Amino acid sequence: MNPKRYSQEQVRKNGFYVALAVCLVAVGIAAWSTYDAVNSYLETEETPSAGQTASPAPANPASRTESSSAARPATGGTPGTVSTSPRDDREDPEAAKHSEPTPSAPPQATPAPAQAPVEEPEEPVEPANAPLYTRSDELIFPVGTDTAAKAYSAGAPVYSATMRDWRIHRGADLAAQPGETVVACGNGLVQETYSDAMLGNVVTVEHGDYVFAYCGLGEDLQVRPGDVVTMGQPLGTVTAVPCEAAEAPHLHLEVRRDGATLDPEKVLSRP
Repeated sequence: MNPKRYSQEQVRKNGFYVALAVCLVAVGIAAWSTYDAVNSYLETEETPSAGQTASPAPANPASRTESSSAARPATGGTPGTVSTSPRDDREDPEAAKHSEPTPSAPPQATPAPAQAPVEEPEEPVEPANAPLYTRSDELIFPVGTDTAAKAYSAGAPVYSATMRDWRIHRGADLAAQPGETVVACGNGLVQETYSDAMLGNVVTVEHGDYVFAYCGLGEDLQVRPGDVVTMGQPLGTVTAVPCEAAEAPHLHLEVRRDGATLDPEKVLSRP
């Protein structure tokens, strides 16, 4: 082979490779420049400028225009243009006039003061120690007669025809017909009703400071313990006194005060 010819071919090949390399470098530089430009453009569109806050666009253009004009007050520029000067945080009096007032919460209704319940007047309550009855100014005889067939003995023994012995007569025997009504000598409170072997059926009644024992009554008693009676109210009827059965029919009446016996005729008031 001719050495000169070989040298020319080698130079031609080397030149081709150099041109190819230059082209590839140029293409790479162009591609890189294009990529860098596009990337810079995208970053500029996506990133907001300093001091501004990105806000979502309103749903329709009309509301976007209204919100933009309301958010940026006029600064004295040409009508129809938007000022690009930095926003003044101070409130613009003119803008405040045209801005819509912020709805305030409705005033809460003040509850009416609760009215105190009307208290009805209470009925007067009697004290616990109030008397259950009014004391009588005088005490009447319980049967139709006001004379004792056998008087109170004042602690002295007297002869008993029934018992055939001498004993103290603690009451007064008031003559009465069998079945005759016996009435209360005054206003009072019935304490007891009981049957005694010597005195028969007995009703004891408190008349003020006195306690009366109505003895020798029948079975048809008309009061019970705890009853309040008035003067002249029927208590029972005359029957018999077992320890004085041999004597004429009568009512045996005893009177006590503070536990001591008294003469009934001196306590009762004669008409």
